Amino acid sequence: MKFIFGAMCCVLLLRANSLAVEKSQEPVLTRCLVSVVDEARIPAREAGVLLELSVKEGDVVRRGGAIARIDDSQPRFEKQKASAEHDQAIAKATSDVDVRYSVAAEKVAEVEVEKAVASNRRIPGSVTEVELARLQLNQKKSELQIEQAQLERQLSSLDAGSKEVEVLAAENRIQRRQIASPIDGMIVQVYPHLGEWMQPGDPLARVVRTDKLRVEGYVDSSKYEPRTVHNRPVTVSVMFADERDESFKGRIVFVSPLVEPGGDYRVWAEVENRQAKDSVEWLLRAGQTATMTIHSQQPPLPPVHRTVTTVDGE
Repeated sequence: MKFIFGAMCCVLLLRANSLAVEKSQEPVLTRCLVSVVDEARIPAREAGVLLELSVKEGDVVRRGGAIARIDDSQPRFEKQKASAEHDQAIAKATSDVDVRYSVAAEKVAEVEVEKAVASNRRIPGSVTEVELARLQLNQKKSELQIEQAQLERQLSSLDAGSKEVEVLAAENRIQRRQIASPIDGMIVQVYPHLGEWMQPGDPLARVVRTDKLRVEGYVDSSKYEPRTVHNRPVTVSVMFADERDESFKGRIVFVSPLVEPGGDYRVWAEVENRQAKDSVEWLLRAGQTATMTIHSQQPPLPPVHRTVTTVDGE
């Protein structure tokens, strides 16, 4: 009995040690899929003839780099017209000639009225009532012309602001025909040819980010809690055609809240890619199969703060 009891204790102890070792091991995910992190199918935003195509398949572009140009002659003419009208409105708004003239005319009209009144004091009836009324009306008219000239300057200033908006709108229409890449990456497909008519939404090119890729795999939920893998560093290994094994560093950036029917949950890591020695070719490529080791025993890395950008910067 003592022998049996001792044997049972040994078995239980071995199982406990085995479970402890298993739990202390880092997750190793096999047959992980490598895919792109960022890609964009760049569309035309305005209708027109495709006049320039600045890229071809395989070209590396930076964010904001030129991709294509659609005929922008019409908005350029509109900008020239709006700029000329803007300059004209500014000239009117900054000129005080009409105001100074109206002030001078009002002073002359005031002197004429004063002389007429003084003449009637010296010699009653020397200036008729009708003539005096006409002079007083002319003085009032001159006062109103000052207000009118000041109002015209204000309206010209407002018109200058409106023309400036028209200039900016024309610049925007020009920019919308200058197609740029929204991300850093490589051109993997160019769709149209020079001279084709483009409609808004027609695809121009497809650009894929190559310096950073996504590696996706599945973790056994019965062995590893999500908190033990999220934001942990990873090592990704890929076997190449010449039986060369290359390793890449990254981190887990996503842990799915859903457990699949098989008991696994999905995770993915963002992995830094690198170029082959003496070559511009990137080693890691979307579509490859990899093995990913999650360093769950290491402390989590600080969260990544992402900046949301628009196409124009947009």
